[in-house]
Amino acid sequence: MKERIKGRKNYPTEEVDPINFLTDEKIIDLMKKKDHIKFSQEDYKRLYNCVHCGECETEEERIQLKQKFIEDGNTFREKDEMIEYFEKYRTPYPTNKMRIKKPTQIPNKSDTLFFMGCLSTIRIPKYTEHALQYLLKQKIDFTILKTEICCGWHLIASGLKREFDICKNENIKIFNNYKRIICLCPACYYLFNTFYKLEMENDIEIKYITDYLKPTETKKSGTVSVQHLCQLMNRGRIDVQEEVNQVLEKSGYKVLDVPHWCCGGGTGWMGRTDVIDQIARKRMQDFGGDYCTTYCVSCWWILRRYSKICKIQPIAKDLFELLL
Repeated sequence: MKERIKGRKNYPTEEVDPINFLTDEKIIDLMKKKDHIKFSQEDYKRLYNCVHCGECETEEERIQLKQKFIEDGNTFREKDEMIEYFEKYRTPYPTNKMRIKKPTQIPNKSDTLFFMGCLSTIRIPKYTEHALQYLLKQKIDFTILKTEICCGWHLIASGLKREFDICKNENIKIFNNYKRIICLCPACYYLFNTFYKLEMENDIEIKYITDYLKPTETKKSGTVSVQHLCQLMNRGRIDVQEEVNQVLEKSGYKVLDVPHWCCGGGTGWMGRTDVIDQIARKRMQDFGGDYCTTYCVSCWWILRRYSKICKIQPIAKDLFELLL
């Protein structure tokens, strides 16, 4: 595989933790043996050395191996806390209270549900408010829920299938009342299309928020580095990268050529945080220009946090803020 950034592995976890990196070949071999082997706690570092960027061809197999790790009686540091919060709040956090300021223009009823996600509404409310304002500015008809149930990405990506299935089943009952869902989070978008849709009663349409992007009417200015989305590009939506760049350029921005590489946020801030930290710090070195931006909730959490930690020159602004 050709290097996108000179001297750096395309697989982010191979770059920062090569000792515990499992190739696709090793994953396939483990899958063949998994019914005849028992994982021990010592397998944690290698099985969880993954941020689910989708760069490899064995993402679903990696999830299944983590499920086997849990079934074999092993654990990880956040597991008990994660299950406790799931049972109480149906989120990865010790609350399910949204911190966003809901615009008054949002109707109480619509055939279209804007599903924001728990990270969006609890940890990064300003980002989410910008997205809400953007959709309203485009005159998109949608409503939102008073309380959301997590899509379950953090659960399934951690090997907790039972808890994920509960989230999925509870959400499906809600989603059956709508004709369309617009997702703010690419993990939600992936799960709804891959795991949810087959079990839903209606032929619901699942959209990602970038499907509603348009160039601004008033011309903007400045140079922009964009963190494009592994969770879209590596899961069949390679088209979005060029579409986002074109919207920015037609709005007046100059988009810098930044080779794609993971920001480390594919599992949020869960699992091997030591690996996530190292990936994020490396990625920050790649950004230049006046602004750095993204349109992924997890990427934005990383970008906002590490742009300050690493004291990079460009100002971090989410894509919706740049287009408002």
